[in-house]
Amino acid sequence: MARVRFTLLVVALASTLFSVQATAQSLRDPNLDLPSPLVGGTLKCSNPDNLHIRIPKRFAGRAKLKARLMDLLRESLFDDAKGTVDTKRDKEIKDLASKLRKGSALSPSTQP
Repeated sequence: MARVRFTLLVVALASTLFSVQATAQSLRDPNLDLPSPLVGGTLKCSNPDNLHIRIPKRFAGRAKLKARLMDLLRESLFDDAKGTVDTKRDKEIKDLASKLRKGSALSPSTQP
């Protein structure tokens, strides 16, 4: 009786492992079309393609600086992977980071 239970346990664990691997492989597919469990149709995003987020003016300057800094850091990361150096960009990154650290982005006079 113990051998039967052990065998069933091993079979259950093996099937679970294989189903998890199959699910993980299917989730890596960029053109994945999962069927909806209730309706049978494909899953669609209900949000429109053009999503607008409104930011109060008092946060707009800081948000613009953060967005620019993130873009520059991403570009710098790709250039570092290639082995290239852009000193002008590095200086701009340093300046933006210091502005954000000092909090001078909150004043309306520093908005671009």
